[in-house]
Amino acid sequence: MIISQEAKQFLHHDQGKGDAKIVIHRDDPSISCCNVQPSTFIISLDVRYGEKPNESFFTICNNSYGIPVWIEIRLLSYLDNKPVLISLKKGLFRRLKIEIGSEVLQSQ
Repeated sequence: MIISQEAKQFLHHDQGKGDAKIVIHRDDPSISCCNVQPSTFIISLDVRYGEKPNESFFTICNNSYGIPVWIEIRLLSYLDNKPVLISLKKGLFRRLKIEIGSEVLQSQ
């Protein structure tokens, strides 16, 4: 797992909000019809300040950059042995983005 230099600077810039924690979790795609459970999921990334994720659903995966990265337990086997890049998405609103596996290789 790699956190880009720009992403680290972005998180340290918002240090006044508290200690930043990166949380990687499954997010269901929005389906506009029916009450059908989706068969796929989207991997999402959130930044939480101060609050610690629920340890029954999340585990700390990486703290080597001084920023704890928490991953949903159900994603551990999916992300095993895949490259993960957390970088800064620029534009009107700056935020973090996550790229996994072949997405990382294509963007480089």
